[in-house]
Amino acid sequence: MDVNNLEVKISKELIPYICTLKDGKTVADKANLSLILGLFASQVITLEKAAELSGKTIWDFIEVLKTYHIPWGEYTEDEMEMDGIAIDKIVGGMYE
Repeated sequence: MDVNNLEVKISKELIPYICTLKDGKTVADKANLSLILGLFASQVITLEKAAELSGKTIWDFIEVLKTYHIPWGEYTEDEMEMDGIAIDKIVGGMYE
């Protein structure tokens, strides 16, 4: 199997959905983007790798992610708690 030029059959039922993607000129381009988006959303590839595979800068790829409402940054509960403490300190200091 030549993995450098692998052909994949796409179900005819999927074509209309793939064609709704705004980025990409051909069905193959759109299918590749869809696969990249799925791999990124599944945390199989990093943001940097997804941007590279899509041929975009990281910032341009982030815009694509925003278009499809795919979160691109993680915000943990610990970070939220720390931000809450910092905000309380700032707001508390303003009214003292």
